[in-house]
Amino acid sequence: MKQEKILIIDDDPNILFAVRMIFEKEGYSVVEANGGKDGLLKIESAKPDIVFLDVTMPDMSGLDVMEQMKERANVPVIIITGYGTMETAIKAIQLGAYEYITKPLDAEKIRLLVRRALETFQLRKKVEQLQLRLEKQVQPYVIIGNTPAMQEMYKTIGAITTTPNRTTVLLQGESGTGKELVAKAIHNNGPTASEPFVVVNCTVLPEDLFESELFGHEKGAFTGAVDRKIGKLELAKNGIIFFDEICEMSQKLQAKLLRLLQEREFERLGGNDVLKVHARFIVATNRNLEDAVKQKQFREDLFFRINVLSIHLPPLRERKDDLPLLVNHFITKYNAILEKNITAIGPGVIEKLREYNFPGNVRELENIIERAMIICKGNVLTADAVDLTFSKNLFLGLEEIPLSNLGFHKARTDFLAEFEKKYLEELLTAVKGSITEAAKIAKVRRQSLYRMLKRHNLTAEQFHIT
Repeated sequence: MKQEKILIIDDDPNILFAVRMIFEKEGYSVVEANGGKDGLLKIESAKPDIVFLDVTMPDMSGLDVMEQMKERANVPVIIITGYGTMETAIKAIQLGAYEYITKPLDAEKIRLLVRRALETFQLRKKVEQLQLRLEKQVQPYVIIGNTPAMQEMYKTIGAITTTPNRTTVLLQGESGTGKELVAKAIHNNGPTASEPFVVVNCTVLPEDLFESELFGHEKGAFTGAVDRKIGKLELAKNGIIFFDEICEMSQKLQAKLLRLLQEREFERLGGNDVLKVHARFIVATNRNLEDAVKQKQFREDLFFRINVLSIHLPPLRERKDDLPLLVNHFITKYNAILEKNITAIGPGVIEKLREYNFPGNVRELENIIERAMIICKGNVLTADAVDLTFSKNLFLGLEEIPLSNLGFHKARTDFLAEFEKKYLEELLTAVKGSITEAAKIAKVRRQSLYRMLKRHNLTAEQFHIT
C-alpha cells in the first residue's frame, strides 16, 4: 500500500517538529518546508498527498502560496494560523482550503482531520477518473442508429443547424425515443454549440411558477420576490431553449408562448424593460399535436407557428435492426459505470430483444441492459440475464384497481401501494431474492428495500431459487 505523504509548510521549527512527530507515529511520510517559497518547490518535487500550510510567514503568506498552488497540485490544504480572523478564514476557504484551524494544535483533532481529508479527496479522484473513463468510452448526447429512418433524421438535423435561430423546431416521438438527445445534437452541431442549452420541463412546473421561471421577475413583483430573478429566456442567450412536453402547457401559457414566438421579446414579471429573445426554440411532445388541436387541447395558431421544421423520432419497435448497435453502446456505458468487463453479447440475446415491442423505447432498452449487466456474473451478456418479464409484467393487474369509485387521494394511495408491491415482486423475482442486486437496480439503499418489503409482508427468502 502506498505510504501517504504530508507536506508541512511553516517557518516555525517547533510547529514543524511537533506536526512531524504526530504523523510519523501514524505511519505517514512527512516532508518539511521552511517558508512559502520552499513550500512551492517541495510541492513540485515531493508531490504530497496533503499540505499543512501556515498563513503568516516572512517570505510570503500562506494565501499567496495557495494562489500559486492551484496550477501545480490538486491536493487538500489545511490552513494553520495563530491569528484567526474572519477575513483570513473566508479567503482561505474561497481559495479552496479543506479546513482552517488555529494554534495551538490539538494532536487528535488534526489526526482525524487528515484522515477525513485524504478519504474525501481519494473519493473525489475516483469520481473524476470515472467521469474521464465515461467521456472516453461514451460520447455525450450520442444518438445511436443506422436504419434508413435514423439516417434521414441525421440529415434533417444537419439541415436544421444551418438555418437561422429564429426558426422553431418541433420534435415528435413517443416517450423514451430520445427527443432531448436530438435537441442537444442540434445544439452541439451548429453555431449554438458554445452557447447555453436551457430546458423547460412543461410537465413539472405549476402554472403559477411557470411564468416566473420562464420570464424571470423583478424584486417585489409578487409576495416572496425578494430579489430579481433571471428567467430561462435570458439564461439561454444565443443558444437553445428546449420546451419538453409542450402539449402539457395550459391554454393561458400557450397564448403567452405564441406571442413570445411572434414578437421575440418579453418583460420580466413586475418589470418594464423590453428584452429581446435571441435563442432558438425547440419544442417536443410525445403526443400527436394534430389530434390535440382537433380536441381543442392545443391552440391551432401555436401549432402552425411551431410546425415549421419538424422531426419525427421513430419508436424502437420500428428500427429493431439498430438493436445490436444500441446494446453494444449500453454495454460500453455500463461497463464504465458499474465497473464490469462484459466483452460479448451471448447467443439469443438480440433475438430475444427482437421479440419485444419496447413500449418505453430506447430508455426502456437501456434499463433492461443495465439490469442484465448487474445480474450477469461472467464476461458475456447472456440471454438468461436479459429479463423482459420485469418490464412486461410491471403494470399487469394495476388496471383492476377501481380508481373511478374512489376519491383522488385514496385512489392515488391505493394505486401507488399496488405499484410498489408489484415492483418489488418483479424485482426480487428477477434477481432471485438478492437484496444487494435488487438495491443496485432500484437505486435505493438496502435498508429502504427491507422497509418496503416489510410494508407489503414480503421477504427476500420468498424469491430465492434453490
